Amino acid sequence: MNVTQARIRLNGPIDLLTTIPHLLGFHPDHSLVVVGLIGGELQCTFRADLPGSADHLEHLPDLTAQLSRNECDACVVIAYGEADLAEAAVERVAARLHAAGIEPLDRLRVEAGRWFSLTCDKPCCPPEGAPIPETSAASCEVAVAGGYAAADRSAIAAQLAPAAPGRRALVAKAIAETLAAEADLDWAAQRSIDLHSIDHWMGVNALPGPADIAAVGLALGDLDIRDYALRRINSGGFEGNRIDLWIWVARHLEEDLVAPAATVAGFAAYRFGNGVLALEAFELALRSSPHYRLAQMLMAALQAGIPPGALSRIGCGDREEAEVGE
Repeated sequence: MNVTQARIRLNGPIDLLTTIPHLLGFHPDHSLVVVGLIGGELQCTFRADLPGSADHLEHLPDLTAQLSRNECDACVVIAYGEADLAEAAVERVAARLHAAGIEPLDRLRVEAGRWFSLTCDKPCCPPEGAPIPETSAASCEVAVAGGYAAADRSAIAAQLAPAAPGRRALVAKAIAETLAAEADLDWAAQRSIDLHSIDHWMGVNALPGPADIAAVGLALGDLDIRDYALRRINSGGFEGNRIDLWIWVARHLEEDLVAPAATVAGFAAYRFGNGVLALEAFELALRSSPHYRLAQMLMAALQAGIPPGALSRIGCGDREEAEVGE
């Protein structure tokens, strides 16, 4: 089971507000969050930074296309921040979505651990706000499905920080030794070794040491082997997609080798529904190799709100020419 497969029904603001950090992967702040719904069930979640003030709402991204692409018929709009800016942002976004036929069922604001309804004045929604509990039935469902909430966005980026210099040096040495040892192998023998390496490490729960990091990292540099890994990710659930493995490998590789591993890490995160981690991984890939096409394509798909399930053809057919979607 994973977040993209879990069917979560929300039974009120508490369910929603305790679930959002698990869906985003971190606790939002100074943010606009739009939760898209289909028939009352959670379909997608998108977040954007709030502008600096209510006088600069023109800088607020329009998320209408993303919700439309996910076929949402309703939504909830939440802003995290001080009243004037947050309320103005919520009203602007809600009006856009209503005009597009996506009905805002609720408008909420969150500040300092309390939530405020912008549509309800009944006792259930006091004007002074109400505290947000740590958990709810819905947030527990998402946690069971694999959702995890880091403290903030920077904690997500830290997951991809380079490994300690000493460990990276050991991997660099192992890469040089591996290249020397495999210099005389023919294509079939090399392919067999690379496929075995991917299969082995996707089938265990351990993380590789320097020699095996070198083997996996070099293997992913072959587009056929990289695409084989993508197909393996597509064919299995969260337990088999080994996001931890791909991140681990990417963290230990030097800049000239990191793009394939970081892209595979981002793909695995995207397929699982962790868009923020996926974005960080694609950005890492593109910092090291700005023209790496698969990372460019997947980042564009993520930013456009393409559902994770539409990635099922990635890794099939003509390598990076495969289309996103059916």
